[in-house]
Amino acid sequence: MIFFLLIWSLSSLGFFALACSMSKHQKQFFQHELSVGKTRLATLVGWCLLILALMLCLSLGTPSNDISYWFGALTIAALCVGLCISYFATYFWKMIGTLVVIFVLSSLMLKY
Repeated sequence: MIFFLLIWSLSSLGFFALACSMSKHQKQFFQHELSVGKTRLATLVGWCLLILALMLCLSLGTPSNDISYWFGALTIAALCVGLCISYFATYFWKMIGTLVVIFVLSSLMLKY
């Protein structure tokens, strides 16, 4: 359960970063379009977070099961991000903060 929260929060943060690289969502979150450099940075951060989530999944054991686990977490994260962007876009920074807290707490609890 804790490991799922870790993967889900990382994937959700990655999807939010990828959403921030799209002009429509930039206007929605920041009320203006970001510069080209910031847009590329958001894209890079988004993909890096998704790849990091995959690497964490692959560190568990058998790759075939772990990739399926990662795809399941990606599906739930994409659904959550899509719903949040559609209905709760005004709470963007609160959602990001909550996901960071979930990530930190789950990574700390993973040790125990």
